[in-house]
Amino acid sequence: MARRLSLGQVFALMMAGLALLLAVLFSVVLAGSQRAIIGAADLLRLAAGRRVEDRVRAHLAAAREAVEALEREIRSGTLDPADTAALEAALYAHVLNAPDLAELTLTRARSASPEFAPDGAIRLQADGRSQVSVYRVLDASGEGGRLVTREVVPEDGGWRTILRDRPPDAGLLDAPLRKEAARDATDPTIHPTFTTTASRDLYGTVVWSDLHWSELEPPARRRVVVTVMKALEDARGALVGVARAGLLTEQLDAVTRVPVTNAAGDPHRIVLADEQGRLITRPSPGDPIREQADESLRVVPSVLPPEVAAALGHPALRALGADSMAAGETVVGGRKYLMTFLAIPDTQGWRAVVVAPEDFYLRDLARTRLRLLAAALAVILLILAAGALTLRVVRRGLGQVVASTERMGQFDFSPASPRSAFADLEAVLTRVELAKTAMRAMGRYVPVDLVRLLYRTGREPVLGGELGEVTIMFTDLAGFTAIAETLAPNALARLLGRYFEVMTAAIHSTQGTIDKYIGDAVMAVWNTPTACPGHARRACEAALLCVEAQERLFRSAEWEEQPPLVTRFGIHRDRVMVGHFGAPDRMSFTVLGDGVNLASRLEGLNKQYGTIVLVSEAVREEAADGFDFRLVDVVAVKGRTRGVRVYELLGRAEGVDRAAAREYERALERYWARDFVGAVAILEAQLADPPSRVLAERARVLAADPPAADWDGVYVAHSK
Repeated sequence: MARRLSLGQVFALMMAGLALLLAVLFSVVLAGSQRAIIGAADLLRLAAGRRVEDRVRAHLAAAREAVEALEREIRSGTLDPADTAALEAALYAHVLNAPDLAELTLTRARSASPEFAPDGAIRLQADGRSQVSVYRVLDASGEGGRLVTREVVPEDGGWRTILRDRPPDAGLLDAPLRKEAARDATDPTIHPTFTTTASRDLYGTVVWSDLHWSELEPPARRRVVVTVMKALEDARGALVGVARAGLLTEQLDAVTRVPVTNAAGDPHRIVLADEQGRLITRPSPGDPIREQADESLRVVPSVLPPEVAAALGHPALRALGADSMAAGETVVGGRKYLMTFLAIPDTQGWRAVVVAPEDFYLRDLARTRLRLLAAALAVILLILAAGALTLRVVRRGLGQVVASTERMGQFDFSPASPRSAFADLEAVLTRVELAKTAMRAMGRYVPVDLVRLLYRTGREPVLGGELGEVTIMFTDLAGFTAIAETLAPNALARLLGRYFEVMTAAIHSTQGTIDKYIGDAVMAVWNTPTACPGHARRACEAALLCVEAQERLFRSAEWEEQPPLVTRFGIHRDRVMVGHFGAPDRMSFTVLGDGVNLASRLEGLNKQYGTIVLVSEAVREEAADGFDFRLVDVVAVKGRTRGVRVYELLGRAEGVDRAAAREYERALERYWARDFVGAVAILEAQLADPPSRVLAERARVLAADPPAADWDGVYVAHSK
């Protein structure tokens, strides 16, 4: 048979054809949109680079403005650079009013006119050399801090450092000047920041440094700074020294940590690097700065994002001119990244590098496509809406049918509501519910395990059976007839139903199967229709559970103040016929054979011996490890000529006192040995025990009238 498509597959094929048509229709529009978005992304990165350039230049301008302001004050005569107190006050004011400044220093030296040696160094007078600095020490959070004055002055042929270490938020003179103990300072005019700036080539011009260690702090705490320097003259044109203003690199790092867009999780990464691709700013806070082979300082991050590493190694970065920009792209980890490189003027060859993934710019393209498709899809959706709704309803109805049959396959016949928008589907669901109702009803009349077996195997029951080993139990409720005569039919049905309910629950808990209810009696079997290992032990446990359950029932209000009754049990294990018996159109699944009759006779023997549970020797042999028994007698039950050993089930092995049982069995041995007087002597000590009374009475009769010589001790029961 050719394979046929399902409703869902047909609908999917229709949708696929429609999607293919739309894909062809809008492929050109998509390609054009993508090109436009990438072009806009290039402009966005360029704008971000320009903003970084402006912020870097504005940040560096704070240092330049401080130097130029100091120069104006000296040239105008409002500040005498030789007056240390006035100079300290001026430096303090500039640093205080410019939070971005890390330091402001004037290295004082005198020269009547700018005269230079052949090597280009300026000729300085021997006296008047010193240095006055005010620098900012930040607190642990990187904010606030305190302003410290540092002076380096000549003393006794050496140089000494003098500090004014102010507390946070202190005024200019709120701390005294304190000389350092050791004279280990050096001549400040020999430092490169002085000699380079005061040389012939750079004299009078603004000089920017690259990253370098701060000169003002001890090596253990020194920071990395960027400085601007200029040689200053007074109004007469005489050199008064070199001014230096410094900025911390941490402040420079913050310049590049500016979001490019307002999108959450903006993926743009911006760093400053030199023409060799070495980092000027930190990609992550805490990245270390280390000295390179050429003695320059550069950021060496412990973990560098791969896309940033790819950008720093891109050829376009090295080919970039001093006043130009370039773009590039690369693929990292299967993801495409777009890059923009921008040279920053008035620096030591620094470049701004902007990197972002291409898919970030294209993230809104899907929404744009949907908007373009919306108009075209509107008409199609109207056409498909009715079909989709119909398919949904049909599939839901079919799903209910499938779910119901699957639950039936798991033997779950619980009812459901057969509702559907379509009459034919609802009719199918209704018929499924009727089948489930029939299965639930069938389970009330025949063993549930049999119903389950027939349903799962799909076999039709046929007349016939086969030999199988089972354990059979018969019960009978003594005295119920007297109660029944006093009760109304409904009350009688209610009490009997509750009694059968607790009995059935106890039997089912041990994997037993109720074969049938016979008046107030129950016939149960184990090991059919499903296998049940240790079925004789399970039957013994079921009898004890039934006794416990009925005792609870008789004590409860449900028994409606009726007197408690006694249920007697007979249990036998044997090979019997198991199968379907009856007429072809009406049959019953049950067990037949001599073993069934023996179980019934054992139940009846309880009345003669005054016992509750009697079992055969076959049962005792299998269950002896978990239960305690006593041999009651050897009995030829009605319908049999041979005697069988009959045992009383005393209880579970761990909770039985066997003393009385041993005495009874000892008396039974005397009885069989024809010592009837001796048997009576043993039994008279425990006449409260019903079997002992029965055996004692029988022994007295035989003692008075001894049996024939061929007497074998078997008791012949003439009644059921």
